[in-house]
Amino acid sequence: MRKILSVIKREYIQIVRTKGFIIGTVLGPVMMAAFIVVPIIMSTVSVDRQETIGVVDLSQEVFSDLDKRLDQKDYRLDDGNRHYVLRKVELPYGSSVDELKKDLNAKVLSKELSAYILIPKNVLEVEDTNKAARKEESGKKPEEGDIEYVSQHTTDFEKLGELSGALNSVIIEKRLKKEGLDPQKISQFIRRVRLTPIKVTKKGEEKDTMGTFLISYFLAIILYAAIFIYGSVIMRGVIEEKSSKVVEVLLSSLKPFQLMLGKILGIGAVGLTQFTIWAIFGFAVTQFSKSFIPAGADFSLVSIPTYVFVYFVVFFILGYFLYATFYAAVGSMVNSEKEAQQLVMPITMFLILPLLLLIFVIRSPDSALSVGLSLFPLFAPIIMMLRVSVLLPP
Repeated sequence: MRKILSVIKREYIQIVRTKGFIIGTVLGPVMMAAFIVVPIIMSTVSVDRQETIGVVDLSQEVFSDLDKRLDQKDYRLDDGNRHYVLRKVELPYGSSVDELKKDLNAKVLSKELSAYILIPKNVLEVEDTNKAARKEESGKKPEEGDIEYVSQHTTDFEKLGELSGALNSVIIEKRLKKEGLDPQKISQFIRRVRLTPIKVTKKGEEKDTMGTFLISYFLAIILYAAIFIYGSVIMRGVIEEKSSKVVEVLLSSLKPFQLMLGKILGIGAVGLTQFTIWAIFGFAVTQFSKSFIPAGADFSLVSIPTYVFVYFVVFFILGYFLYATFYAAVGSMVNSEKEAQQLVMPITMFLILPLLLLIFVIRSPDSALSVGLSLFPLFAPIIMMLRVSVLLPP
């Protein structure tokens, strides 16, 4: 036992004192915090500017109401100015729509217009539902009735959503008035209801959020990365000791089992040390970043049940031991890392496959397939971590 402890101490100190461990321990939580905090901060930074959009209203009934709708407060910039300045474009007498589009395309390319919208003549007509469905199933190009948005930049989905919402509101309202219906009453009738997920546990009911999904996904990825990284460290360590003949000296005073067990335990202790530091850092970050989290969202470590952390440590240890033996075996069979890369591929695939099933297991943690996958030893660490974080198995 004393010899095994000596090997554990040697492996632990040897890795902990390296610059790679110190840098990785510091940069790890910084990068994780950046992945969480930066998108939140960026979502609050406004890069919008006033845009001039040409509107070709062939129906002659939409432009006025659309201009009024986009002049409302909800569509204005933070400084109070209009976000979308609409410029009405008339179709010249004797000219075709294609000719007008060529002229407008040139204005978009020259930055005279940010974009232009082409509203067809029959946009207010109500198409037969069956006919529309047949058109969609046939795969034909959209015909009359579809509004076109032409711009150099068509990947700003927030802007497209705003314009689409404004257009739909105006057009639906006009269609209803055309049929003699009251748009305000209709909007009350079709008002959407909100489905609030509430998770029932033995302790009672608690409101569930996207936090459960994100936490499950995040922990599974960390578990995969940890097992892969520290398993590879063991494999490289075995290869280095073989190539430097250090193993011959060690085996003169140790049994092979003692050496391998000490190496696995020592490197595993390094992993747990790093996770402990990261957990403390993560707890501190969440306490100071609550003010940046959007209303209704709760992703703090405090909201995660304690047993999830306990099981994370358990499945890390079990998964690490399982895969560490495979990586160590590969290291003992080869003389260089190049040779090891070929042999380690099947082992890595068994680690990657559970990641491909993440969404399914999170959605159906108690299904027959999820339970079956969690019973397969090579999949068990990651799959069980997912099941535990979503729904504690009986």
